[in-house]
Amino acid sequence: MDLARTLAPGPVLYDDGECLLVGNSAAPVVLAGHVDTVPAQGNLPGRIDDGAVHGLGASDMKGGIAVMLELARAGVPARYLFFTREEIPVEESPLPALFETGLLEDAQLAVVLEPTDVILHAGCLGNIQALVAYRGESAHSARPWTGVNAIHEAVRGLENVVRLEPLDVEHDGLVFREVVSAVRIEGGIAANVIPDRAMVELNFRYAPGRSRDEAEERLRSLVPRGELEILSNSPAALPALRNPLVVRLRELVPQVSPKQAWTPVAQFAERGIDAVNFGPGATAYAHRRDEQVPIANLERCYETLRTFLLGSV
Repeated sequence: MDLARTLAPGPVLYDDGECLLVGNSAAPVVLAGHVDTVPAQGNLPGRIDDGAVHGLGASDMKGGIAVMLELARAGVPARYLFFTREEIPVEESPLPALFETGLLEDAQLAVVLEPTDVILHAGCLGNIQALVAYRGESAHSARPWTGVNAIHEAVRGLENVVRLEPLDVEHDGLVFREVVSAVRIEGGIAANVIPDRAMVELNFRYAPGRSRDEAEERLRSLVPRGELEILSNSPAALPALRNPLVVRLRELVPQVSPKQAWTPVAQFAERGIDAVNFGPGATAYAHRRDEQVPIANLERCYETLRTFLLGSV
């Protein structure tokens, strides 16, 4: 964030240490990107090699940040939003504090420069992280009938999740796949003790069209035997393909895919601001040890957004 403060020309519209907003306060388009990354995996320092920038966050999403900074330095009219704490649960996001200021309420479109391989990714999935607890009664493993095995209860309780097939949901010709997965399980204290407690972590990627509350209700219906605790719930977002500015952007970027993941476009959508994902990052390399972004993608993204923004004022 300090580098963004140094390189991004003013005026500074907002800076609370977690969100930095600079640029033209009257510009209809907000370019947005997060400056944090997932933990390093032996991929620091970065390097330029074989036509690509390699290193931690190169794809997700330092490449997008670099494009934003170069557009801002070139004086291309937009509101430029840099923010932290995106690669963690949405409850930790600093964006709500910015939204409350009203500085973005008149924005007509937000373009989030998440990795999209320089095509448009519309909408996004919601994302619930939850824990479901199964209770039992401890006993000696030689006499299991004298207790209740919580791990066995978990196996039975997860039957609906195990049998559940992906659900395809279509919006504006884009198909989002809704899925539920058990991603972590814990239980038991010793080989000779019947466990009285088992915990399973669930991940529910829910399709646009479900509200947060509806998604939680759906997840609870799948695990009726357990005690469900919602850890985080990041909302889904419908595609904004009918927004006039998106229609114009599609003239430059005709290829559109559904965002089969969660991104901050959902936070903008919740505030009534249409948003799309468009960035230089290579989706196949995001969060990987060999993370990288092609230099050609950086150049193409820059030129596309420059042309789009200069035609939007």
